[in-house]
Amino acid sequence: MMDPRITPANERVAAIYLKGKVKSKSFSRGVLKECSLGIADLLNSPQGNRVSQLFLGDRVRVFEVVKGFAYVQVEKDNYCGYVKDNLLRSPSNISHWVSVSGSTLYFEDNLKKREISELYLGGVVEVKNDDGVWAELISGGFIPSCHLKKLNNKLSDHVGVSRFFLNTPYLWGGCSRKGVDCSGLVQTALHSCGISCPRDTDMQEFLVGKRINVQDAKQGDLVFWKGHVGILSKKNTLLHASAFHMSVVEEDFRSAKNRIEESKGGKITTVRRI
Repeated sequence: MMDPRITPANERVAAIYLKGKVKSKSFSRGVLKECSLGIADLLNSPQGNRVSQLFLGDRVRVFEVVKGFAYVQVEKDNYCGYVKDNLLRSPSNISHWVSVSGSTLYFEDNLKKREISELYLGGVVEVKNDDGVWAELISGGFIPSCHLKKLNNKLSDHVGVSRFFLNTPYLWGGCSRKGVDCSGLVQTALHSCGISCPRDTDMQEFLVGKRINVQDAKQGDLVFWKGHVGILSKKNTLLHASAFHMSVVEEDFRSAKNRIEESKGGKITTVRRI
């Protein structure tokens, strides 16, 4: 059975490559677009609940528009959902990405002037001019040059990137320092280091890195429970977006493990090494 989270198909339309594999009233190749806002919610239905988020420049394939919401598949992780259609635009020739936890897009190259929007780690942009202080975008606006890296210049320490998020509020479906959930934290940190990573915990548990024995766990490894994931920021310290604390925290690994087990979260299911 195909996973609906990553299968672009509903009762009205499906991707053309699924013809003969799923039932749908119509089939489409879709239209490529990108997110035009610093961050936008991806919903499980029009006016529904948030399941993930898009960053500025994230590419999606649009298969239909219903009541102002586009049904899309996200290019970077194949996740499907609905996003407000007016937050999408024609794709640009992206050249740089936001490599800090948060930044700001300004109307002018002046930090005292009004801002257009907030930007977040992982957003991608097309730079028109860069004088070393300010980067001007093709789509308009200015970003501090020091907050950008060229597209193929990734970070190298996913643990260090994860620490960018300490004290960030827990937010179901969140992917940024504005609010993040456990799998969103892992995905954003790994993507920033050029490592492919699916959106949800159960997908990450089987597709990211290689499985190792629990007793061999060390700094940088991912630790999974049913429905939860964290990163060992040290051998005996767990960094994770915790619904118990309602924020991203670092805490003693054994204490966190015991609390999760006692709260019926179960025992550790897998440890994986990047």
